[in-house]
Amino acid sequence: MSGAQWSTDAPGSQPTHGPQPTLSLSDQSSPDPTLRLIALWRAIRLGPTVDHLRHHVLEAGEHRIDLNQFRILDAVAAHGPCPVRELARVLGVEPSTVTRSTNRLEGIGWLAKRRGDADGREVLVELSPEGAQLHRFFVTRALALYGDVLSTFSDEERSTLSNLLERLLSSTERSLALTSPPGETDA
Repeated sequence: MSGAQWSTDAPGSQPTHGPQPTLSLSDQSSPDPTLRLIALWRAIRLGPTVDHLRHHVLEAGEHRIDLNQFRILDAVAAHGPCPVRELARVLGVEPSTVTRSTNRLEGIGWLAKRRGDADGREVLVELSPEGAQLHRFFVTRALALYGDVLSTFSDEERSTLSNLLERLLSSTERSLALTSPPGETDA
């Protein structure tokens, strides 16, 4: 890492190096590019901006949907008709949670369930016509908003930013996998 040498001493332990500068994971003006990136990443991920964008896309206007409902509709749209266990894997949640949610979404007419062709025992979840229309509405709204947000960047800059963010996410997942206690998959 660049910039300041960071101590990883645990609280209450004796420092292994001389006095350490006070570090903040929220200092977006830090001269250290790594600390600045951490601060910016935290601001994007944890900050009110993302919540405000999400609210604008999913909860403002005549059509509203909560985030979990949208995540399910979006996963079904991306993966086509699929079993609940596959949706659970894609969403990273327990199948029982997805079963309850898909039952609610089926009840309000946004999802439909049918028997699988290959195995009559398997139940597939798919978008209903109303669910497909609603999903398209929210995706179109999101694309318009994010298109406006990202219009400050050229195509080349958006491509570079996308590549860098993909590398950042991959690196984060790799680091978490290496440091997670046994049996724990998320931080």
